[in-house]
Amino acid sequence: MKKIFLLFSLIAILYIFESCTKDSNTTNQNYAFTKPYCATITVGGVVGISEKCYQIGDIVTGKENTSGKLTIRIADHSALNDGPVTSASYQEFLDVPLDYLAITK
Repeated sequence: MKKIFLLFSLIAILYIFESCTKDSNTTNQNYAFTKPYCATITVGGVVGISEKCYQIGDIVTGKENTSGKLTIRIADHSALNDGPVTSASYQEFLDVPLDYLAITK
């Protein structure tokens, strides 16, 4: 019984380790917009929402996620975003479809 438990524990640890190493392989890369792109974002406070637009040739840095989109940071993190969501909270990340982007070198 101990051997079976040890074997299952070892398999679980190896599975977790493999999952973590796959996620850490994705790094930030530079991308350039190939088409104009606009999105509605949450800016918080009295304003609430705003339009964020990119033009052809604008360069951003981000990570590709599994849903075929690039996650880019559009605002720095601050204490306003710590804790539960409030009217002062704002959007830090934006997911952009990869159809609008090309990797730059």
